Amino acid sequence: MLKFISTSIILTGLSISIFSSCNSGGNSNEVANVDSLLSDSNRIDSLNDEKKSSIEFKFAMTEANLPSPFEIVNDIYSYNAPFKVELLNPSKNAGNYVSSFKKEVNYGVYNIDLSYINFYGQNQELLNYYSAAKKLAKDLNINQAFDQFANRFSQNSSNKDSVIALVDHAFAETDNYLKKNERYLAASHVLAGALIEINYLSLNLLKDIPKTAENERIYDKVYNQKLYIYHLINLYKEYTDKESVELMKSLESLKKSYDEIVKSKDDLTPENIDKTISLFKVIRDKLIN
Repeated sequence: MLKFISTSIILTGLSISIFSSCNSGGNSNEVANVDSLLSDSNRIDSLNDEKKSSIEFKFAMTEANLPSPFEIVNDIYSYNAPFKVELLNPSKNAGNYVSSFKKEVNYGVYNIDLSYINFYGQNQELLNYYSAAKKLAKDLNINQAFDQFANRFSQNSSNKDSVIALVDHAFAETDNYLKKNERYLAASHVLAGALIEINYLSLNLLKDIPKTAENERIYDKVYNQKLYIYHLINLYKEYTDKESVELMKSLESLKKSYDEIVKSKDDLTPENIDKTISLFKVIRDKLIN
């Protein structure tokens, strides 16, 4: 699996350690060990060995070529972009999602939002978004994959370097969990939500960072996020369920327009950034509403 999934696991684990006193008394046995309704094999035409290998390869290719959103949010924060809660998917929306697809996609969205909130130290918002992410994780039966890391997060949560070092451990366990349970489609939907949200969020925040020689690298990174869409489309070619096909078509349309507007990092002018944000907003609104 990807660093994007790892980031989601880490942030939710961090939130568990921060707010565990607010959620004591819960019964972990309430979550079923196996949720047959969420089995990928019930939602795609086939999941044979060849398809599994292809999906795993495309995940690995994406991971090898892209930075994690944790890193990108950190860079944006370091350039003093202001905190804007209005850019986030409202935490109250978590109770509105009924389908597995919407829950999976928005689990990815919320954990990018959690990353953003965490850097800015917005504790009340962190609690709200932690609760939203926790609800979706429980609904999707994926909280078991990160619960085991709560103690380590609690011991290291004040040390950013230590937290980042835990990414690899969370990544490996999450990867094993999802593959063992054949949750490839679920993982792809979580990934899509994370990728779309980090593009939407970073483009919005980039508008508040006047370009200089010192911050040129953040413009480079935001421009290189175009690769996210390419890799996501390539991955989604493996799926034939209705939601994934519709999302892939929307992403193909977005990529075509994005490529026409922004051909190089020098094209990331305020006007073009606004145009690109509008492209992502169309897709994002369909996913979060």
